[in-house]
Amino acid sequence: MKKSLVIFAILIGTTIFSCKKKTDEDPAPNQNVPTTGIDKNKLLQLVNNLRTAGCTCGSTNMPKVAPVAWNDLLEQAATAHSQDMATKNYFSHTSQDGKNPGQRLTAIGYTWTTWAENIANGYTSEEAVIEGWKNSEGHCKNIMNASMTEMGVGRSGNYWTQVFGKR
Repeated sequence: MKKSLVIFAILIGTTIFSCKKKTDEDPAPNQNVPTTGIDKNKLLQLVNNLRTAGCTCGSTNMPKVAPVAWNDLLEQAATAHSQDMATKNYFSHTSQDGKNPGQRLTAIGYTWTTWAENIANGYTSEEAVIEGWKNSEGHCKNIMNASMTEMGVGRSGNYWTQVFGKR
């Protein structure tokens, strides 16, 4: 009986040890997350999945629209606005110096014909913020606006800004 218990204990110990994950097998950190704390590829994919499938924004059925492309100037404007809101502790499309999104885009050199902006606070992931915007009729309509061809998103803490544009 004692011999059976020893063999059983060895088998259990071997099984537990062999199931332990080795640290050299841990996945590498996501290389798509820049210092602004966003994964632009994930954000673009989530937005374009909505756009190319169509969705319902509030009570409005929005048809499929073409995907948008990522634009670094729009990301720059979005990041600056998120940082400004976080630093100065406010939440508005109009910055405290009185500038609206169009004025901020012009100031960074983005020559636009149309723009739209979504802002959010309190979300901790790309999936959560896109879901929040999808569930808000006005924000959702911005995402689904067929006139928009480019997008950028910026984050500072849990302040998010999404800027759409068309040149």
